[in-house]
Amino acid sequence: VTMKIVAIIPARGGSSRLKKKNIFPVLGKPMISYTINACNNSKNEIEVWVSSDDSAIKEVSEHLGAKIHNRSKENSDNKTYKQAAIREAAEHILKDTEVDIFLSLQANSPTIKASHIDDCISALIQFNRDEIVSVDKNLMQDAAIRVFRRDYVFQKDLSTNFGVVVTDLFDVHTIEDVKKVENILG
Repeated sequence: VTMKIVAIIPARGGSSRLKKKNIFPVLGKPMISYTINACNNSKNEIEVWVSSDDSAIKEVSEHLGAKIHNRSKENSDNKTYKQAAIREAAEHILKDTEVDIFLSLQANSPTIKASHIDDCISALIQFNRDEIVSVDKNLMQDAAIRVFRRDYVFQKDLSTNFGVVVTDLFDVHTIEDVKKVENILG
């Protein structure tokens, strides 16, 4: 049975600490390209959507093969919880597509690889969980990957049937983070 897997990458334009963070060059490539390429290189067939309010991010993402969700103004400020943007995009996608599994992936986690995404999807299926999140080696959530069954995208409470996968990824927020990531990827 093939499952319909859809990745949503929230990538708003107005980053405050690092301007144009989501498309900031990392080793000469826009940061979001690492996440989109990880999906495209997955052993799973993943339909990639980028949810953004920013025309440059949309253009870069479309060029990399992602579909675009035009994020609403009310879900585009820096006070919006990521999950609100994910829910809005999921509602849009579900109008035309049946989805079994949603992924929420960070645009600013350029060390992400297809194997990390595949490990999280496999854990969800193998252990029959409703939700899987990526964590670092200290078991702290790193926000890079979240995998959940379709209905859990709309859930208001924490999942109880929940698991984690150690990926040891980290998010880029500053120019110092970019340098650190470039050394890791280098």
